[in-house]
Amino acid sequence: MLNFGLLSMGDLAMRSVFAVLLIALPMLVSAQDVSVDEQGDLLLDQLERQGSNAPSSERDPIKGEWVVLRTAMNTRLLGYVAGPRNARQGILLLHDRWGLNGTMRQRVEAFARRGYRALAIDVFDGRRSDELALATEILNATDPEWVKVDLLAGVSFLAAPARKVAVMGWGFGGWQAYQAALLASDKIDAAIVWYAPLYADIGEARSIGAPLMGVFASQDERVSPAMIASYKHMTRKSENVFRSFVYDAGYGFADPQYRSFNEAATKEAWEDVNRFLASYVEN
Repeated sequence: MLNFGLLSMGDLAMRSVFAVLLIALPMLVSAQDVSVDEQGDLLLDQLERQGSNAPSSERDPIKGEWVVLRTAMNTRLLGYVAGPRNARQGILLLHDRWGLNGTMRQRVEAFARRGYRALAIDVFDGRRSDELALATEILNATDPEWVKVDLLAGVSFLAAPARKVAVMGWGFGGWQAYQAALLASDKIDAAIVWYAPLYADIGEARSIGAPLMGVFASQDERVSPAMIASYKHMTRKSENVFRSFVYDAGYGFADPQYRSFNEAATKEAWEDVNRFLASYVEN
């Protein structure tokens, strides 16, 4: 089961700072006489102004851009977005323990090429690492309750009249996708969980109205056949749509940063994911 540490209120005040210190953004702030907190706020202010002032006609809809979202708690959340603003489909992509890295940005732009309005949000506030131990430490220092606030902001950002919205995440992002299905079932049209355990009771299963797809690995000890069968049983009782697919691979098989990366299994899984999206989001 995933282990999440809790942030203190002082840590939460540093949300913007992490984004400044550890994300490579296309601008610099010259503010030597202000505190690190103020530098973070200045940079996010610049990013917000740049996004709002740039004429939409000058933007390449496929090339992603950094945006700043406002949450219901009036905190700011970094995101990476691409795709037509008037797209009929939207998708919220949720990162694993590595953070909002190049792989996630490539996924955003890949969905943009398919005509989606695609958004990846940074629930780690700019922190990221390619080293497994440090990436796991960052994950465990993240407050899951604040992640839920960020998820709702991401879903709200994508909401538009006549637009269908999906959420999809990998590993820790899979947990996020499941939480989004619980928290915003009336606002999304599909949820896809890549190799994340589905710890749930019948009450939770009944609260999910959006079709749910689970992408699992046969060599992942955390997700047993019994767990999948139990969840299938719960969703049958609640009359929810649940599709599960198990591939001959290990945990993290679709992510090149894991040693278990399996190109053949990844290709097969994406074919199933695309059929699921075609049925519930693209139709």
